[in-house]
Amino acid sequence: MLFAAKGAYAQQDSYFECLYSVINNNIEEERYEDNFKLIADAEDKDTFAAISCYEKGRVYHKIGVTYYLTYQEPDAITYYNKALHNWENCLDVPLVEKANTTYNLGICYQFLEQNDLAKEHLDAALTAFESDTDYPQEKLGYKYDGIGFFYEKNNDFFRAHLYYTNAMNIFQKEKNVLEEFSILNSAIILHMNFKKYEKAMAYVEQALDLMDRAYFQIPKTDQALIYLNAATIQQELKNTERALQFANRALALLEKEKDTFYYTIGLEVKAFCAMDKQNFELAEKLMKQVLKLRLEVYRGGSGHDVIANTHENFAGLYLRQGSLDRANEQLAKGFRMIAPNTRLDERMVPTVSNVEIRNENIFIRLMELKTRIFEAKYEVNGDLELLQHSLNVQHKIDSVIKKGLLSFQFEQSKLDFLDVRFKHYGKAIRDALRLYDLTKDPYYLEQAYQFSAKTKALTLQQELNRINALRNTVSAAILKKESVLREKMNEQQHLLFEASDDHRDSLLQSFLQAQNALDAFLITLEQKQPEYYRERYEFLKVPSIQAIQNELPKDLAVIEFFEDQESIYVFWISYNRFFSKTLPLTDKLKTSIERFTEQCRDPEKVISQTDSYFIFQQLMEEGLSRLPNVERLSIIPDGLLHALSFEALYDGEGYLIEGYAFSYAYAAALLKRKDHDKEPPSKDYVGFAASYSNSLNSKLKSKKRFFGDQALSQLVLSKKEIKQASEIFEGNTLLGDQASIKNFYSYANDAQILHLSLHGLVDTDDPNRSCIIFDDSKNEFLLSPPDLYKNRIVADLVLLSACHSANGKIYKGEGVQGMSKAFLLAGAQNVLSSLWNASETSSLVMTTSFLKAVKADLPTDVALQKAKIDYLKNATPSQRHPYYWANFILLGKVEPSVGFSWSLGTLLVVGIFLSLILIIKKAR
Repeated sequence: MLFAAKGAYAQQDSYFECLYSVINNNIEEERYEDNFKLIADAEDKDTFAAISCYEKGRVYHKIGVTYYLTYQEPDAITYYNKALHNWENCLDVPLVEKANTTYNLGICYQFLEQNDLAKEHLDAALTAFESDTDYPQEKLGYKYDGIGFFYEKNNDFFRAHLYYTNAMNIFQKEKNVLEEFSILNSAIILHMNFKKYEKAMAYVEQALDLMDRAYFQIPKTDQALIYLNAATIQQELKNTERALQFANRALALLEKEKDTFYYTIGLEVKAFCAMDKQNFELAEKLMKQVLKLRLEVYRGGSGHDVIANTHENFAGLYLRQGSLDRANEQLAKGFRMIAPNTRLDERMVPTVSNVEIRNENIFIRLMELKTRIFEAKYEVNGDLELLQHSLNVQHKIDSVIKKGLLSFQFEQSKLDFLDVRFKHYGKAIRDALRLYDLTKDPYYLEQAYQFSAKTKALTLQQELNRINALRNTVSAAILKKESVLREKMNEQQHLLFEASDDHRDSLLQSFLQAQNALDAFLITLEQKQPEYYRERYEFLKVPSIQAIQNELPKDLAVIEFFEDQESIYVFWISYNRFFSKTLPLTDKLKTSIERFTEQCRDPEKVISQTDSYFIFQQLMEEGLSRLPNVERLSIIPDGLLHALSFEALYDGEGYLIEGYAFSYAYAAALLKRKDHDKEPPSKDYVGFAASYSNSLNSKLKSKKRFFGDQALSQLVLSKKEIKQASEIFEGNTLLGDQASIKNFYSYANDAQILHLSLHGLVDTDDPNRSCIIFDDSKNEFLLSPPDLYKNRIVADLVLLSACHSANGKIYKGEGVQGMSKAFLLAGAQNVLSSLWNASETSSLVMTTSFLKAVKADLPTDVALQKAKIDYLKNATPSQRHPYYWANFILLGKVEPSVGFSWSLGTLLVVGIFLSLILIIKKAR
């Protein structure tokens, strides 16, 4: 039966060649069922069993392709695995052929939303493709494009962007205009999805330039896509007229019947523009056209995301019109499309536990619309339950976000994922505070605080969990392997930083391979080490207000800020008080903070007492007046407040530092960190001060850390600073060429106080390029955050005294990403760092005074306050400028107050002892 149609051909060629040819013909002619019958019949024959392992695997691969083309991914996986099983010990199989099958397996797992398995197979396939020097570069470009799309779908901006960049570089070199144009469009969409509209528009400009140069090579549909994306970006930026211009250009290039999907996007953008102009009738007319056209295309049951998105837009339209019941109907349809097995309760709110969500981004947007519908109904009838229902939905959104966060291994991916989701938390805080104002129920005040605290340093806490879980639960051999893999990834990243454009592509491949190897190792570790998994994903619960208050000294208050687009929310917590304040984030306040911050960083600029006092009045005055006995403040800043030196604010009489000791923290959960579980360090103090060579600046430029005319000079007083400190504490001083990065690795993990009087650089675009600069007489002399993650710092105090190490890239919620955070992540309890580079003379005076106060057992924040006040008392009027002293800030945990304090346990013991004495006296 098999060869009846082939006649003489079957007699001349081998059994395998004929079978393989028939299978391919069936695929080309879409006779897929014939292939299913064919393999079922063939597997029972001795002739099939007799063919080689290589040939058998090729047949199985093609049957896998057949099942894949009929959307039967589970069966496709079965046959792809059969192919790989046959090839396991088969010497004849080309590496690339195995890689193709592995790649197809990854794609199948992707469609089945088994993302860990998809990632494992896609990464393995890519490694094989990259290792084959004969593999065509264009094909590799296509693979990068596909894997970039996979990571984009999984909300991993960091890796998606890397793979798209790789693909773009290849297609540019190969002069493949069509694919270069396609990848540019992918990069635009990626940046749009992560709300990076300015960068997305920069890619649009690149694509438009390519269109001008190769207009006749690029199909009209592809050109229209660029215009559509540009229109969407401009509409998001509320540039309505430009958005309409781009949308009309796109529609002029598209055919409604042939390009229905893209045509509807153009209509949709025009509908949004009509809504922005309050022309709801036109908007609804356009949206109905969109839904009709999309339903015609997706009648077969695919395109759930697109239909759900259409219902979302209808719901938004009806909400703006005040048609709340119609908005609810559209939301219900959207939920059923995007989460088909969810159950809607009587309020038409979906369940989120154990529910398959096809697209988390759309689901979250639908849920946010639900909160707005509840609030709009409250405005109509004043029923407080509606606002409570809205708050419950906010909690459900939070659980979906946290669930999505667990899918990432690497910190950068988590930061990008969270960066676009924090606007939800601002609305949740606002809603909870509104309920508190209406009910005066303290439950809602704490709920508002919980939503603020949930955003603070979430990835830092998770990373601390991961590091501690590794050190506490796995064997030394596993720990060593993780360290080796991480070190290899860090090495590749350093090489990538320093690479010339000619070598960047290959190094980018090597970096991704190293990252994927570490990622695969960590995923396997989670699967095989249940104790590690439990501790790694231990629930990061925000401490309750009561729990925080129980840990606070009576003279200290925590002030936590949350900044959204319109407001700053301030939460004040002392041992017996908890209250909040909401203030509008006006242009005047933003300008005053920016101006005051700039003035502090430049000794030539006069400090505006008006700006300083205005900021104090807005942020601090009311709270401090309600806490008259507080003398210490722990600040948890947010947004633009990360750059503000609070202690330099003017309170009407003087600087705030003259009345309060300040410390800073990333999150309330980190105010009371666990003590080290290992032997205390043997050295009280280790200090480093380098003598830099005359070629330091050229070396930094070769390592791509400096550009243009930037330059560093010698630190004249750094050695004196370290020597004076060493007279206060016994320990090691490493000066000149002894201040090497090698010695840092040798000494740093055995010091109670670690003091680095060294230059530092901050990269506000890429935190991993920030660094501390050691003696540059050796090839390796830069310490970056990834280098610190492999080390265990047990110091109670790290001083970064000569560089603006408290600076860095600011992520919403996560705070400043730079060297200070890296030291905390490595295990340091407190870090003294600098917001800007200040005078060496003042740094020498203050660090020496500070360390003397630490030696006298003052709490670290009080010691820093004393050092600053002593400096101000002795400084000339010009040297009292905040530039000289307000740069130093203390990051870390809350310490007990000065003097002896009775714990509850001690009081109980003493009470029992005194009672026994009284009983004995009475008995006598």
